Amino acid sequence: MLLAETIENKVSTIKNITDGLWEKLIAFGIQLLAAIVIFVVGRFVLKHIRKFIVKLLEKKSVDAAAVRFLDSLLKVIGYIVILMIIFEQVGVKTTSLVTLLGTAGLSVGLALQGSLANFAGGVMILINKPFKVGDYIKVMDAEGVVREMNIIYTTLTTVDNKHVKIPNGNLANSVITNYTYDEYRRIDLEVSVSYDDDIKKAVDVAKATMEASEYFIASKDNAVVTKSLEDSSVVIEIRMWVSTPDYWPARFDLIHRIKEDYEGNEITIPYNQLDVHLDQ
Repeated sequence: MLLAETIENKVSTIKNITDGLWEKLIAFGIQLLAAIVIFVVGRFVLKHIRKFIVKLLEKKSVDAAAVRFLDSLLKVIGYIVILMIIFEQVGVKTTSLVTLLGTAGLSVGLALQGSLANFAGGVMILINKPFKVGDYIKVMDAEGVVREMNIIYTTLTTVDNKHVKIPNGNLANSVITNYTYDEYRRIDLEVSVSYDDDIKKAVDVAKATMEASEYFIASKDNAVVTKSLEDSSVVIEIRMWVSTPDYWPARFDLIHRIKEDYEGNEITIPYNQLDVHLDQ
């Protein structure tokens, strides 16, 4: 009788364990199935969101390197979010994990504060495109041709062939002058003329010199004006439009020609001088 009761108790215990195991297996299977569904649906949604954002950026002519970088960044963030949702679904508490990641991220952010600022600046430059490789720009105390752009630094080559690396964080927060952004540039050249000369003749000669230049673009709003009256001269300004790549050759040529033409027409370009009158 005692043996029969013992056997019955053991069978009952095994049955309870088996019933509980099946219930746990079924619950785990449901959670696993839900996790798979979340992953598949989340991946599908993320894929279409990435495609939409990439097309939007391409329509706005954002640099291809910036588009690829932002797409990769969005992909990583998207999968992190999907995994966090899956962990919650299967019963893994993510509060501690989020806190740990936040603390680690804050520590890394403080340690790499300058690099992160440069990184953010690089992203903004690639998106907004204030310049491109090959442009001649001036920023802070440096100016030159943009030779290379990456996510941290922008490299300029100066006219005397020096290489200047500018952190993108500083670059993004500075005033940038892009001299080659447009197809055309205007030369503003000031020439001083003596008060004793005929100003109308000086203007006419300057206008003829400008129009005779091989770089002169007649369709633009060119002009020769009497700009100001200085202490010992009248200042005439020549405003001549040229193609951007021809700016410096055209400027140097114009300076040379105006000097020759003024001398040939007996128009004086005066030296700086001070007249002193003594009363006896």
